[in-house]
Amino acid sequence: MLRAAARHMADSAAAVCPAAGEPVVGLTGGLFELGAVLLAPLDEELAERLPRARRVMAEGDPLHGAVRVAEDLARDSLTLPCDEKMLCVTSPAGETVTSATDART
Repeated sequence: MLRAAARHMADSAAAVCPAAGEPVVGLTGGLFELGAVLLAPLDEELAERLPRARRVMAEGDPLHGAVRVAEDLARDSLTLPCDEKMLCVTSPAGETVTSATDART
């Protein structure tokens, strides 16, 4: 079951991974507290699908990430990944926002 979970996680990461550069795969969520029983098969699956990817633990939980995005928007310092599959913020009018300035126009 954990091997299948690792395979699905690696498939998801590969689906949104930018083609260029050195991808970083951030891990967040309580499942990773299982430790090696999940992380070992996940590392194997990631190595197969994303051999250039570096695995990192997230700096915080999803709420922390949402707060950081909101704070950066408020300070006009938001920078988004170039690949829209990874993160997309839209304005109230429905346009895609690539910087905090875009969010206000």
